[in-house]
Amino acid sequence: MPLINVVQQLAFARDLTQIQQIVRAAARSLTGADGATFVLRDGEQCFYADEDAISPLWKGMRFPIQRCISGWSMLHRQPVVIPDIYADSRIPVDAYRPTFVRSLVIVPIRSIDPVGAIGNYWAHHHEATEEQIRLLQALADTTAVAIENVRVYGELEQRVRERTRELEAAREAAQQALESADRANRAKSRFLATASHDLRQPLQSLSLLNGSLRRIVREPAAGEALAQQDVAIGAASRLVNTLLDISKLESGAIRPEIKDFSFEELAGELRQEFTSSAVAKGLELRIESCAASVRSDPGLVGQILRNLLANAIKYTRAGRVTLRCLEADGCVRVQVLDTGIGIPAEHLPHIFEEFYQVGVPQNRSRDGFGLGLSIVDRMARLLNVPLAVDSQPERGTAFSFALPVGSTSAHAAPVRTASPDRTDGLPRGRRILLVEDDPGVREATALLLKSLGWAVSAAGSLTEALERAPAGNPPDLLITDFHLGAHSGLDVISALRSRFGGELGVILVSGDTSPAIQGLEPDRCMRLARKPIEADELLRLMSELLARSEPA
Repeated sequence: MPLINVVQQLAFARDLTQIQQIVRAAARSLTGADGATFVLRDGEQCFYADEDAISPLWKGMRFPIQRCISGWSMLHRQPVVIPDIYADSRIPVDAYRPTFVRSLVIVPIRSIDPVGAIGNYWAHHHEATEEQIRLLQALADTTAVAIENVRVYGELEQRVRERTRELEAAREAAQQALESADRANRAKSRFLATASHDLRQPLQSLSLLNGSLRRIVREPAAGEALAQQDVAIGAASRLVNTLLDISKLESGAIRPEIKDFSFEELAGELRQEFTSSAVAKGLELRIESCAASVRSDPGLVGQILRNLLANAIKYTRAGRVTLRCLEADGCVRVQVLDTGIGIPAEHLPHIFEEFYQVGVPQNRSRDGFGLGLSIVDRMARLLNVPLAVDSQPERGTAFSFALPVGSTSAHAAPVRTASPDRTDGLPRGRRILLVEDDPGVREATALLLKSLGWAVSAAGSLTEALERAPAGNPPDLLITDFHLGAHSGLDVISALRSRFGGELGVILVSGDTSPAIQGLEPDRCMRLARKPIEADELLRLMSELLARSEPA
């Protein structure tokens, strides 16, 4: 067997057993010996690990290193050549008598700190040649490298196994954390949905009762008290809505729905919403036309701009508030500018923090809660549209962000104008079916409607609603809550429209902000109202729907 072949075989050996099998056969083949052994040092003993011989030698046996010729070779770190074992005092002849051995050559495996030895034996008198010794020593050196490779390979395998176990443990931990986070998010979503409904119920009752009292009370002092109470209810409602919005943003309950939409359509809605509040303060509101289509979530973009415009109007004493968009370099830069009080430079890093307001002492009543810009910042980060702000005290502030240009096919839809305010002028006697499972809200709503001369049938469930609206006696309008215990407001709408036809006007009221409500698209005979809804807003929606059935 050529030595080069042996070297190649040893290079691919992956454990000590493979090395022993290769070496024992190669040692005998390279020298033409009658036997070969593979010896390992085991502390102070020589362990005859393997052999290839014409008859048994010492495989599996151990001898003291000081009394073994293999041990002598390892201790002295040099080859041993003995032509006649019975003529050398280093040989324990009693151990050799049962064997065929008459001559031998031993070479150490590794010259520095040997780990073993290779022995060749002949049954006759033989003195190993220089070539045989050189071949055996080359084999031993190669074996030393192979043993070290096996050790390193074993350590690497062990590290890989340990790392694999660590990664598996980390993966399991990550999976458990993900499942735990998912459960927490689901629980938080359920809590938010419940909180949205339950927190708004008492506010809804207060708002409607206040609306009823404003229509009944004529005494000026009482009217002023009711007006102040109305302001307090509105402030509480805004705070609840804002805190729930922040919670939803932090919990991941709000996810952007990216699509192409017309910025001009959104601008039209904002122009209609904010013109009156700007005029009331003596401000000029400029919402410039913009033919660009943008790609983003229209609801979130609209909310960002509503908060920025409301802030701009609030903090501008005189002059104007402007909304404009500039198309350049594949994006549309949206700007909200005002000529208001401005923000000092030292406050700019903090304006997006919760409850942070510039120039409002802690002991004074606040106009707002300092949460609007915090929500704006969270929504902008959710959309991955960084906000920029530039401000100079007493000269004004500019907020801006960039949106990707959308498809040119997204055309502006005509802005729907509100119906004239006819809340208290509709003919009396209209039949209203009210479905609300909260007794307080149900009584407050019924009281408001009855005070205006409308006939109200109130129900707390789908079953009661069907009893109070028998076939052949359709209501003029249905007002129903979304959550009704075992059923939903959609079940009520479906059942009553099946009985009376799809043209039945409906106001669906809910404090829920879950995807079930957010994704609902009302038809032309339905309006959505978010709790807590003010009395005037509820009556306005009723006017829109009831006006459809009036004679021309």
